[in-house]
Amino acid sequence: MVKQVLITISLLTAVAASSAWADFSTPPSSAEDGQTVDATPAAPAVVETLRIVTYGDSITAGYGATPYSVYLQQMLDAKGCNAVVINQGQNGQTTNDGARLIGNVLAARQPHYILIMEGANDARIGIGAYATVSWLGSMMDQAQAAGAIPLISAITPDTESGSENRSIPDIYNPGIATEAANRKVTYVDNYTALAGANWGLYNYDGLHLNDAGQRVVAEQFFKALPCGGGGSGSGSGSSGGGGCFIATAAYGSLLEPHVVLLRDFRDRYLLTNGPGRSFVSTYYTYSPPVADYIAGHGALKMIVRILLLPLIACAYLLLHGLWYLIPLTIIAAVLCTLRLAGLRKRTQYV
Repeated sequence: MVKQVLITISLLTAVAASSAWADFSTPPSSAEDGQTVDATPAAPAVVETLRIVTYGDSITAGYGATPYSVYLQQMLDAKGCNAVVINQGQNGQTTNDGARLIGNVLAARQPHYILIMEGANDARIGIGAYATVSWLGSMMDQAQAAGAIPLISAITPDTESGSENRSIPDIYNPGIATEAANRKVTYVDNYTALAGANWGLYNYDGLHLNDAGQRVVAEQFFKALPCGGGGSGSGSGSSGGGGCFIATAAYGSLLEPHVVLLRDFRDRYLLTNGPGRSFVSTYYTYSPPVADYIAGHGALKMIVRILLLPLIACAYLLLHGLWYLIPLTIIAAVLCTLRLAGLRKRTQYV
């Protein structure tokens, strides 16, 4: 496992740096102050139909009941909102599946809003909350990078075993709420809306929602959308936090200055170009288990910190306009590596 961690860190540094350099070498075109860009009169505005995608597992798909997407469409129509709701729920989907497949949905449907409700299967089969929250963070990041506005739901209650799965309200949902807040994404608390004395009225097997439960979820999402009076009028652009799993595991905190710098680097130089977004998506899919392993091994944390230094240095230089020093930084890193290897080899023969 240690060897896999070292290989992952090396690939992370190489691919992230190349993606960032590609973005830096093709700066976006923009008009300077006072410069005329286009004198052609603007065409009359056309009111576009809002595309709202509901994304998740069997609860979103409407297993055994009318899916909440149907009720949400009815609420939007009744309010006179020009919107269409597209259900993309998949039975049995975990957050790992969701993070891996959401890119295809975003590309095919090009939604203005995507309502993500996922994680019930993770909690049900014992996937760790750290991994679940990480993959949900990946979904939010991918949605924002694609220009969609994500709304993220709490995991709904689960009493399938005869007693409540307390890890959902105590561990999973607080983590989801934190990741949403870091990204300035609207968190929709469907757990609280369904849990409690009335939970028995909203489900038919302890896990899946009946029609009444689906209607409650639709109401919660409707209230979070601008047409329903919510404030979800923005959300694309910088992800604002989270996601740097390996660095966070190595340094121990999302607020550690090196981790903050790497997040800024990601937002400015990776999420702004195609190769960078592809790298981030792949990284978010495969890095959580590596991060879990690093977090549990103190000596490995120090090794990973050292391995991340070239990437941190390059990120710092790019963010501060000192890009021309990057080749020198890479040369210095290579020379130091060769020097250390030489010292190790001589030590073996002493």
